[in-house]
Amino acid sequence: MVLPRLSLSQKIGGSFVLFAAALLALISWLAPEPLLLATTAVLLLLFALLLLRSLKSLALELSALNLYAANLQDQAYQCSANKAVLSELMPLAVTLDTMAAELRRQRAGLYQRELLLDTVLQSSPSAILLTDEQGRVLLSNPAARQLLSQGRRFEGLLLSEVLQHLPQLAAALPAFLASQQQGLIHLGEPAAIWHLSASQFLLNQRRHQLYIFKPMTQEIQREELSAWKKLLRVIGHELNNSLAPLSSLAYSAQQLAPEPELVQILQTISERCHHLNQFLQAYIQFAKLPPPSLAEVNWPRLINQLHDHYEFELVGELPAGRWWLDQSQLMQLLLNLLKNAHEAGADATKIELEFSEQPQFLQISLRDNGGGISLALLEHALLPFFTTKQQGSGIGLTLCRDIVEAHGGQLLLKNMNAGLLVQIQLPRHKVASAAETQAF
Repeated sequence: MVLPRLSLSQKIGGSFVLFAAALLALISWLAPEPLLLATTAVLLLLFALLLLRSLKSLALELSALNLYAANLQDQAYQCSANKAVLSELMPLAVTLDTMAAELRRQRAGLYQRELLLDTVLQSSPSAILLTDEQGRVLLSNPAARQLLSQGRRFEGLLLSEVLQHLPQLAAALPAFLASQQQGLIHLGEPAAIWHLSASQFLLNQRRHQLYIFKPMTQEIQREELSAWKKLLRVIGHELNNSLAPLSSLAYSAQQLAPEPELVQILQTISERCHHLNQFLQAYIQFAKLPPPSLAEVNWPRLINQLHDHYEFELVGELPAGRWWLDQSQLMQLLLNLLKNAHEAGADATKIELEFSEQPQFLQISLRDNGGGISLALLEHALLPFFTTKQQGSGIGLTLCRDIVEAHGGQLLLKNMNAGLLVQIQLPRHKVASAAETQAF
């Protein structure tokens, strides 16, 4: 048999009744006088009434604190105890208020940290994936969705289902996860280089997998380009030191040569030295590309200058906003692209130049119908010295990419229909006005 639980007031009341009964019994045994017994009973009754009143007040205070504790248990930290009914237990209520204020502060700090972490994840250029022990995707950021699913959400799906169109990555992930090592992997079209790290950890006593893909294409290309430029500067310096006296000696010998055959030979040597010097200067110019000198672009003037060299169709309107770029480098960039389009055999009426303004960047698109580039060559099109032309130097597109990246932008090549699409994204640069500059 289970006895019911008694409240504190019931326990105190029961104890008092037992005490009063025992006291009356003792008095009646020691001094059985009716007047003494009656007086004792009246005194006990008055004491019982006072005790009952105190117990009701205490019960009301305990009820208020119990309600307050229940609110705290429900994480309603903004609530407070009813101070109007509190007296004896007021210090306890004050202590609970202090604890609730600290919990509110900690929860607000935790919320701000979670918001900051979510902002970092959502804006990170690295693709981040979190899966559970069954391989089901629990979390992905926009970079991961763009890399693996063309921007579509795939939380809740198995990672193997998401990677069906990327069999190379699906086969590589288990090896990365088992070895807990990092490495490079090629993904996308055209192939981009990503640094992949995979790790496992326990969360709520369950095993989870974390995959982080860091874009490395631009960093690697930038280092390669820097190495090429250093090499070009060294080779150019040495060749210049040899070509100048060689050309001078050939010219002097040509003036002194008595025989026509020898004059022709020396003239050929001189011409080849001159041609080699011009060829070398093109590479030296590429290796010594100066940093962009930012100024507001005069778009009508730029388009007119381009039309003076090559025919093309302007699609849409010119940028209406103010864009701060190096106009001479931008001119060189577009001239190289237009030159490539014409040399590819594109119809001048099908070479289209289009500008698209976005809040944070300007997109320049150049389309042609020159047949495009095969996928095998597309991967190498931006490498220094790579060319498919008989008289090409292999620095045209590389110089274009160098100009774009010097502005903090990105250049992409895509095959489209019967031609090539070149997309350039240039970020918006904030340049201080002349008055602001003088103020400093």
